[in-house]
Amino acid sequence: MRRYLALVCYALLALSIGTSGALAQGHSNLGVRDWLMDINRSSQSHVFVGTMVIRSARETASAKIWHFGTGTDQFERVDLLTGVAQTTFRRNNEVLIFDHGQKKVFIETRNDLGLFPAVLTQPGNTVDQHYVMQSLGHQRIAGQLASGTALLATDAWRHSFRIWRSQADGVVLKWQTLATPTGPVLEEVAYSEISVGKASGLSADAMRQWLQIPPDYQVIRQVSEAVNMAGLGWTAPTGVPGFLPTSVVRAYGPSVYAPERQVPMVHWVFSDGLSSVSFFIEATTAGNVQPASVSLGATNCVRRRVGAYWVTAVGEVPSTTMHALIDGIRWK
Repeated sequence: MRRYLALVCYALLALSIGTSGALAQGHSNLGVRDWLMDINRSSQSHVFVGTMVIRSARETASAKIWHFGTGTDQFERVDLLTGVAQTTFRRNNEVLIFDHGQKKVFIETRNDLGLFPAVLTQPGNTVDQHYVMQSLGHQRIAGQLASGTALLATDAWRHSFRIWRSQADGVVLKWQTLATPTGPVLEEVAYSEISVGKASGLSADAMRQWLQIPPDYQVIRQVSEAVNMAGLGWTAPTGVPGFLPTSVVRAYGPSVYAPERQVPMVHWVFSDGLSSVSFFIEATTAGNVQPASVSLGATNCVRRRVGAYWVTAVGEVPSTTMHALIDGIRWK
């Protein structure tokens, strides 16, 4: 649950955009890909603080979120309000995760932050072929009037989404993930309260001060490097339309989610431009690992052995998609 909540928080931290698309005034000529790219660009200069609530059929969790964008630098802070006390900071691609109970801070570098990283990195992305846009009208969320947009999947390989943005400042206030274009809702992420701009009281100096590490905390830095998967003997899955590799790194050392890990781990990300799946690949000597399959809200997780490695796949895609992707990955 801790990993899941942290990933969801980072997926939604920097979302902000003016009303858009063929569904709202001002962007009637935008397709899905251009609309998603506009969301990413718009998030770079917004400032806000709010409380986010994440709901699924079996779980409810919440987090306090601070975001400060200067246009060139991005600062974010997430405090989990449910479960074990944990604070996560981001300064551009550097992520610091504070485990207050253990007085440890884990420092990592990530290249796949943001909601739609694949849209920016894949010029040939086919996201427009897999989703269509539809207006949802207006509703009041966190005290603000919001405009809704649906991104409806054109096949059963991916979920559909509903997104509501503030009409006043464009910040995304609510996000729903649906099993099919008509439902049901698998998961909802929404702000219960939010302050934007000067009302947030945030400054770049305050965010930098928060990044300071207490002297009594142990610092654990994860080192990562780019790798060539074909050179390592891996073949990417090709059986699910639209899902392409977007990034891959090999990490050394423990992380907050695997504090005892000693062997290298490869993180290989695939996306259709909206939905993403992460493959975590470790040698079979890495501890007492067993095959597994778990679902939580819109997120599915499958782990199985591939050649001399354990592969764990995690992503907000249907179970059939997750199994097709992990079944399609090959080594040697």
